[in-house]
Parts: sequence; C-alpha cells; structure tokens
Amino acid sequence: MKNDLFYSAKQAVKYWWVSILIGLLAVGLGIWCLITPLSTLVALTMVFAVAFFVSGIFEIAFAISNKKVLKAWGWTLASGIIDLVFGIILIAMPVEVIALVLVYFVGFWVMFQSIWAIGTSAELQRNGVKGWGWLMALAILGVIMSFVFILSPAFTTGFIIALISISFIAYGIFRIYLGVKLKSLHNDMDEIEKMNRE
Repeated sequence: MKNDLFYSAKQAVKYWWVSILIGLLAVGLGIWCLITPLSTLVALTMVFAVAFFVSGIFEIAFAISNKKVLKAWGWTLASGIIDLVFGIILIAMPVEVIALVLVYFVGFWVMFQSIWAIGTSAELQRNGVKGWGWLMALAILGVIMSFVFILSPAFTTGFIIALISISFIAYGIFRIYLGVKLKSLHNDMDEIEKMNRE
C-alpha cells in the first residue's frame, strides 16, 4: 500500500515541467495583453459577446422553467432577455466598433444587474432572510461602479486590460513556482527510491 501511494505521488510530480510551461505561457500572455491593449480589448469583447449570448439563453430557460416557483421570475426573464440581446448586438457588430461599445455595454449591464440585485435583496429582506443587507450593499456598489464605467470609458478600458494582464502574470508566476517545487519533490523522490533499492 505504501509503495502504491509512493508510486502514485511520484507519477503526479513526474510532469513538473508542464506547470512551468503553463506559467511561462500565462506570463507571456499577460505581457502581450499589456503591449497590445487594442487586440486584448477586441478578444475580450468577443468573449463577452458569447458569454452574454449563452448567459441570456440559460437565464431565460431558468426563469420560464421556474415561473411557478419563483415570485420574481419576471426579473430573471428580463435579465436573460437583456443578456441575449446584448450578445446578439455585440456578435453582429464589426470588430473595430465592438471594442468601443463594450465598455458602455458592460456599464449598462452592470447597472441593470445591480438594480435587479437591489430588488432581489429587498425581497429577501421581506422574507426574513438574514444577510440581505450585505447583498444590498454590494448591489448599491454595483450601481456606483456602473456609473464609473459609463462616465469614464478610457479609465475603465485601461483598468480592465491592466487587471487581465496582472491576473495572467500572477497566475503564471504561481505556476512557475509550483513547477519548480514539484521538480524538487520529484528529485527527492528519486533519491528515496535509490536509497530503498540499495
């Protein structure tokens, strides 16, 4: 049993270099995002367009299938329809225009979702659910942030790109560090195996 466990652990750390490779790719992608902000924004916009479209379909399906159970199912249905319409509009737009429109779309989407969250929080409060105040506070913060998105698109665009870049670089550094540690562990296991053979 001990040998089986040791062998399984050794196999798990055998491919330590995959983690380093993923880390290097993530760091490279993060740097690329910083160097080419326009391409990053266009790629991000396409991801958002597909996400809006898929999210809208699922929300509409959820609202319709639960209309007998949920009192406020109409809000979920409206949210799904708006997501679906946003997705269709973004997919239909030319790539050059999408990047400029994305920030406003996201701003208005955050605003609508936050208003929906305020309504949901109020309903939770009426039903005596504890912790509704935190949800209400986050929803109000969402409304404030939506105004920041809409009123200063240049700041928002820069912030989004910087956040994506930093996230990729941080994740890449983590994976490289993890790979180095796995390599060290793999070497230690080789030494233990040699000692056991002797």
